[in-house]
Amino acid sequence: MQERSAGRSKGSYKLKNETVMFFKKGKQKIGGIVKWFPREVVFSRHPATIKDLAEEIAHMSTASPGDVYLVLACLPRVMAQFMSESRPVHIEGLGSFYFKLSCAGRGVDSPEEVDRKQIKSIRVQFLPERQGKGKFMRRPMTEGVSLISWEGEVDDGKAAETTLLDE
Repeated sequence: MQERSAGRSKGSYKLKNETVMFFKKGKQKIGGIVKWFPREVVFSRHPATIKDLAEEIAHMSTASPGDVYLVLACLPRVMAQFMSESRPVHIEGLGSFYFKLSCAGRGVDSPEEVDRKQIKSIRVQFLPERQGKGKFMRRPMTEGVSLISWEGEVDDGKAAETTLLDE
């Protein structure tokens, strides 16, 4: 395992063209006993917007940022249309999206008792892309992600010392 230090730069979390994920130490009570676990760090103050995505994709292609923006802006409506036809939407390299029901209560005793009143909400379920089979299964989106231990405060905006863990 190789360790390197890295600091937080202005909204950029790439180190030498690597994809990184930050984690922090978090505690949780399990059976009355406090245990510590790694927890993801999300810098939610400035999430990537559709405009940010459009600009990045435009830099990687021959499309203009406006064209990419238009396509991305239409995507949720088109996806909902297909999912409303009970068809999952699969985006190569990303994964599949489909509607999923969230139900209230503990179920009923017979099929005749099943009623739409049991449905609490409709959610969109995302299943990341998987390739291969059995022990050769892999998830392309998360391959090559380097883990970095975040030692600073998430909201303070200051650079923090981190430890890069490469396996």
